[in-house]
Amino acid sequence: MNQQPKASYYSQQTKRLNFVKITKDHCALWEPFFNDNPTLRFVGLENATTSPIETAKGWLEKQIERMNSREFGQLAVYEKESNQFVGVGGIITREINGKPEYEITYSLLSQFWGKGYATELAMHFKDYAFEQMKIKSVISIIHIENEASINVALKNGMKKDIELTFMDMPVCIYRA
Repeated sequence: MNQQPKASYYSQQTKRLNFVKITKDHCALWEPFFNDNPTLRFVGLENATTSPIETAKGWLEKQIERMNSREFGQLAVYEKESNQFVGVGGIITREINGKPEYEITYSLLSQFWGKGYATELAMHFKDYAFEQMKIKSVISIIHIENEASINVALKNGMKKDIELTFMDMPVCIYRA
């Protein structure tokens, strides 16, 4: 699990999406995710005590810290056609039950839900992990009530593996 991302990790694309390095400039674009979002409980932020702008800043700073430490982390996601900021996604290194894992992650602004972007992103990063990183398995950590993300995992060829508590949430690990 000593892999570090290649420079190419920070600039990728799919048919409809562009992925680029996260910067502090994304903070104002990412803040709306934390305003009146009923899915915050699925990312462990249901009871966040910071303001939406501070929560967005902390989230992005964590990704920048990962990048600066030469770890995998989330990227900024843009819709190609409009060049609008869609959200964040990528690959994150996790430890599950004492074992290192690579997680396919994404969180999208609500106006981009239901367009297939999460599935497109998840499939892209699964393929990237297998083809570019040459790893044998990836996971998605999904809150047990997050039906939309469960559907994305299933469309991405993942199967339910185990249930556990992660970040104080009941989750299922989906694996491909």
